[in-house]
Amino acid sequence: MTRILFIFALIVLIALGAVWLSDHPGDVRLAWGGWVVETSVIVVAVLALVFAVLVALLYRFWVWLKHSPGRIGNVFSERRRNKGLEAISSGMVAIAAGDADEARRQAVAAEKHLKGEPMTLLLAAQAAELNADDRAANIYYDRMMQRRDTEFLGLRGLINRAIRDGDIAKARSLAERAEELRPGTEWVQKHLYELALKERDWDAADQILNRMSRGKAAKSDAVRRAKAVITYERARAVQREKGDAAALPLAEQAHALDPAFVPAAVLAVTLTFAEQGNSRKLRKLIGEAWKNAPHQDLAEAIRATGSGEQADDWRRRAEEMVAPNNPDHIETHLMLARAALASHDWSVAREHLLKAGGDHPTAGILRLLAELEEEANADALAAREWILKSSVAPPDPLWICNSCGRQEDEWQSHCPACGSFNSFEWRTVDRGMHHPDALEVEVVREITAAP
Repeated sequence: MTRILFIFALIVLIALGAVWLSDHPGDVRLAWGGWVVETSVIVVAVLALVFAVLVALLYRFWVWLKHSPGRIGNVFSERRRNKGLEAISSGMVAIAAGDADEARRQAVAAEKHLKGEPMTLLLAAQAAELNADDRAANIYYDRMMQRRDTEFLGLRGLINRAIRDGDIAKARSLAERAEELRPGTEWVQKHLYELALKERDWDAADQILNRMSRGKAAKSDAVRRAKAVITYERARAVQREKGDAAALPLAEQAHALDPAFVPAAVLAVTLTFAEQGNSRKLRKLIGEAWKNAPHQDLAEAIRATGSGEQADDWRRRAEEMVAPNNPDHIETHLMLARAALASHDWSVAREHLLKAGGDHPTAGILRLLAELEEEANADALAAREWILKSSVAPPDPLWICNSCGRQEDEWQSHCPACGSFNSFEWRTVDRGMHHPDALEVEVVREITAAP
């Protein structure tokens, strides 16, 4: 509105000036050298106005010439940037689709239009990964490491490559650098935890797990089990280095974290007996451990706490001190059956073996029944029948890796075959539905052989 009023006022002033000049005409005489020019004031005014307009136009043209290279450059620069961004977008799509050739082509185009941009380096590195060009991938990741704005991304790529190549020490060093750059990043914490486990650095793994699992997550069954396994391994390491007394608190802590974790219960019972003898604390621990983790290994550990006792003494102690804590469990019946066999109490042994086997006795229970027939009745024919039945009976439980299916007689924190942590479970092989004409196998997921 103000601008319109200003223009209107200017037009009025020009009109008034024109009217005034027409009412008061005058002459202008210019003498220069041998020339004399005579004209009216109005003509001079019009010429002056035209001259002013020409000067203004020339000035604007000069300003345009002065700034035009930058403006033209900006136009071309914007076009290059747009083409580079389009190449990055297309390259990422090609990587997601697994098109190695297209990814490489788009990476070259992005590098041409956006040389040195962070996303260009990332695209080039990923394209090199897809084309299995290890040398190029390392070069691009190293270039990313040299820039502050892309160092973290470069670290992630190099960590993954080191893990894939089996260079655990290098991967862990790079992960520690990533943790320095961005403390608490979830994927970095996860890598540090897994790498510490692979190197059997139990103290570091425990610290990292404590940082990762806070609040409600720390109370989950999976986290408590992982902490129990790590604490158990810490106890074993301390036992080897400093002795039973130093390892006992850690063994008790591992058992408290997961009372159903058999190895921790066995270690706690063994170390408590070694340090405190047949004390009230040991008897309480045995009862609590058998209630939560009945197992043949635990039964052997409990039996070892009765130094110098005879077979009858062990059977009596098993019946009075251990069995009442979990009377109906299959491991309780097996423990009592083995103790009765050792003390030649055949009827009690048979009773507990039949209870342990139920409707589907395992091969081990049937072999114990065969042993019973030979020892008690010297009946080779009856023993042979039990042996024949054991050949087609379900197998005895073992420690079986849930990742690859490897079977072990003793529990281990890492599977020797696939390297999985805390993957062993005490169970029988899952045979599925039985068919007389089919081979029985357990189906497990395919794994890559450990390096």
